[in-house]
Amino acid sequence: MSSQLQQTENTMTNNAINEIDIATYLHQHPGFFQRHSEFLEKQHIPHQNIGSATSLIERQVAVLREKNNHLEGQLDGLLRAARSNEQIMVRLQHLTLELLRSDNLDEMITICQDVLNTDFNADFVAIRLIKKAKKTAKDQGNLHFITTSNASLRQFENLFITGKPICGSLPAKQQKFLFSRHINEVKSVALLPLRTEKNIGILALGSKDKDRFHSGMGTVFISHLGDLISNAFAQHVK
Repeated sequence: MSSQLQQTENTMTNNAINEIDIATYLHQHPGFFQRHSEFLEKQHIPHQNIGSATSLIERQVAVLREKNNHLEGQLDGLLRAARSNEQIMVRLQHLTLELLRSDNLDEMITICQDVLNTDFNADFVAIRLIKKAKKTAKDQGNLHFITTSNASLRQFENLFITGKPICGSLPAKQQKFLFSRHINEVKSVALLPLRTEKNIGILALGSKDKDRFHSGMGTVFISHLGDLISNAFAQHVK
């Protein structure tokens, strides 16, 4: 029993000595917390309260910490967005260089399909090019030439009028026209008008994920993608 008492006394003495040493050190080095402010952020020092009232200082510190956490969260979000934007710019640059190396429309079509499938993770790619002809050409894989008088084009009049991408789910007729072979697999679509001075055609990116393309998403980079492909195709589509 005396041994346990002695051990307890030694522990209390050591703790007291440690606290005294700490207090002495802090007194001799008043700039410690200025050099190590991160310790202050993590410390919780309760103040004496009157009744149930919270100390004003304690409340101010809590508010500042909350704001600090909120700002850190915003900063993390901005950094994630910046990294994502950088990756998209790299993919657009890659597509641009590949299109510059191509000599004809067939090569451009193949490049667009490959890069959009791999770099942009599109499950399905559909390209419809407008062509002045008496008869509509046959389907050539995902490439389909349509005449200016084709009734199917009327479904996309608003797309060409606004000149802006449309994201989300499509009406059944549009979905069938673009993805007839995979109509049941496509759950969401990014629809882009291909146009310069005139309407060139339509580019559609289909996804098996219903949330991949939606009406609330940003379309800045998708618009850049449409402009890039439109200008590349323009020199070959008459």
